[in-house]
Amino acid sequence: MKHYIAPIGAVAAIALLAACSGPDSTVDTTETPVQTESTDMADTTVDNTTMAETEMARPSYVMAAGEFEASDLIGDDITGANGEKIATVADVLIGKDGAPSQIVFRDGGILGVAGDLGTLPFSSVTVTLDAEGEPEVSAALVDESLEGVAEFEQDGMNDYSLASELIGTNAKLAIADNYTRITDLIMDSEGHVKHAVVTDGVSGVASTERLVIDFDAITVVQVEDEEELMVNKTPEQMKTAPVLHDA
Repeated sequence: MKHYIAPIGAVAAIALLAACSGPDSTVDTTETPVQTESTDMADTTVDNTTMAETEMARPSYVMAAGEFEASDLIGDDITGANGEKIATVADVLIGKDGAPSQIVFRDGGILGVAGDLGTLPFSSVTVTLDAEGEPEVSAALVDESLEGVAEFEQDGMNDYSLASELIGTNAKLAIADNYTRITDLIMDSEGHVKHAVVTDGVSGVASTERLVIDFDAITVVQVEDEEELMVNKTPEQMKTAPVLHDA
């Protein structure tokens, strides 16, 4: 009978475990959830502004009192002392070495065509701006006063001494084989050309943006018996040029 002792002992152990188990001793097998730190999505909104867009942010250039665009001056009537039109602004002869420019006027002709050309210094006229910032030209002169003015004759064609020759012309950057386009000039009422307005496809901005650079940065250079415009700016400098604010 000795060989039944081990099985009987095992049965007794199982019974003892069953007796010790009861309703209050049930083992909770539910796993404790792992506590994670809550993240507020409102505080973690992703800023989609790229570094390139941030770097391309430009300041605005707002024209000061008395400043205007040369293209707005060209074609204006010149009102004389009697309040009547005596001539038309045909162009602007740009002064050299910082000197004031001169108004190239057309006397006579029909609808700004034909007629005699002459020049008047800005000191002999008054340029004011209307409510929309457009220049208006008047002079203490009468029509007969213009008859004694010497006719204007340009020394050479496309020598870039006239505003009309600069406006609409491409200019090469001096430090890179890239181009920018001059679309206008910013002048003051005393006849100084202060800035050039350009569009630039070099620095990665839209070509419709009108950028403002110092007029002194534009030079005329001789290239194979022809004169060309050059802008003494690098592509990096063009990236920081302000955008003209159109009122």
